[in-house]
Amino acid sequence: LLTQANLQNFIKANPVTDAEVKAEYDSKIAAEKGTEFKARHILVKTEAEAKKLITELGKGADFAKLANKNSLDAKESQNGGDLGWFSAAQMVVPFSEAVAALEKGKYTKEPVKTQFGFHVILKEDSRPVTPPPLEAVKEQLTPFLQRKKVQDMIETLRKQAKVEILVPLTEEQPKAEAAPA
Repeated sequence: LLTQANLQNFIKANPVTDAEVKAEYDSKIAAEKGTEFKARHILVKTEAEAKKLITELGKGADFAKLANKNSLDAKESQNGGDLGWFSAAQMVVPFSEAVAALEKGKYTKEPVKTQFGFHVILKEDSRPVTPPPLEAVKEQLTPFLQRKKVQDMIETLRKQAKVEILVPLTEEQPKAEAAPA
């Protein structure tokens, strides 16, 4: 109870200020600049299958129909290979690099190899990432900053504490009694 009361008093005496929330927002959320991509893909096991699909696309085949028919990615094979919007960090490196290099509306002319297999990728669109406004995330940042202040206070107390161990850390085992003769 005393510990809880002490923490409550500390939180009351050291409230999170709007300036601290704004600084955290600027360093974490607003700093997340970049690009999001909207793409479709077809995942197959072999490079030969992927090249065959690229040839079919070159002849005018519909990407979504080919994805539904051929993709090993169970979820995306039901919706034409649509991956929705994603950032480059959400995908494996070879995949995200290939998407970033593509022009809008174009597909990869060579299969993209990842640990999952071979991908044929169609880039549908891209857009700059827009961070949420400060007011939308303020309620989530405040408890985070409170926890951080409490952790810093506890760490300071630990560093200042003087601990003396007066009892030996190992207990001596009792000596076995001599067996009667």
